[in-house]
Amino acid sequence: MSKKRKISSSENDEPEEEEEEEQPTSSIDQSEANDKIVRISETKKKPIPGVIYLSRIPNKMNVTIIRSYFDQYGQTGRIYLQLSKNEGKHKRERGPKYTEGWIEFKSKRDAKLIAKQLNNQQVGGRRRTPWYDDIWNIKYLSKFRWTHLHERFQYENEVRKKRLRQEVLQAKREANLYIENVEKGHKLRKLEKKMKTSSEDLNIREWHYDQQDPYEAAKQRKIKKKEQQQQQSTGLTENLLKQIFPS
Repeated sequence: MSKKRKISSSENDEPEEEEEEEQPTSSIDQSEANDKIVRISETKKKPIPGVIYLSRIPNKMNVTIIRSYFDQYGQTGRIYLQLSKNEGKHKRERGPKYTEGWIEFKSKRDAKLIAKQLNNQQVGGRRRTPWYDDIWNIKYLSKFRWTHLHERFQYENEVRKKRLRQEVLQAKREANLYIENVEKGHKLRKLEKKMKTSSEDLNIREWHYDQQDPYEAAKQRKIKKKEQQQQQSTGLTENLLKQIFPS
């Protein structure tokens, strides 16, 4: 820089201004290039997280045991295990029982490799552990983020709340119907009592109708017809005799 300044002093003043203007442009270009390099390095440093799904949790395994197990293969993040619906019903079983789980790894690459290597493989570990002979059933969830899991649980909670509301409303309707029927029964009994007391006071005769057997009714009709025919025949013979033998 000192040489350039000496050369410019021997010549006219115009080239000095040109050289002074060129210097800041070069420094700006270098700063922009450095910023771009820093941004690219930052994007490269930040790994994309990946999530794997465990369709079955081995017996007596919890979050701490699963975290210590999978930390051997990659850096784990968030872990969620779904409790079973029958948890707490069996008194003999100690500790919570889980049905399925989700594990987030800091690196998407690690999650894919772990899903490939450990799927359909024996859990292993110490032979005395209850999960020694169990087999992993692991699947890598592509394009799946932890927010999707929260959305799913929110949706399930809303569906559960709606179902509970419907059940409560149905129970209330059934209770109201039962109360109405009980009140109607009380009213009918009161009316029956009033009718009985009024009939006793007025000495109203109570009529009872017995239904006759149709076969017996038909037999009685036939007998009556025969008797009528016999009476008619005897009447005719008596009239003829009276005409023949007048008294």
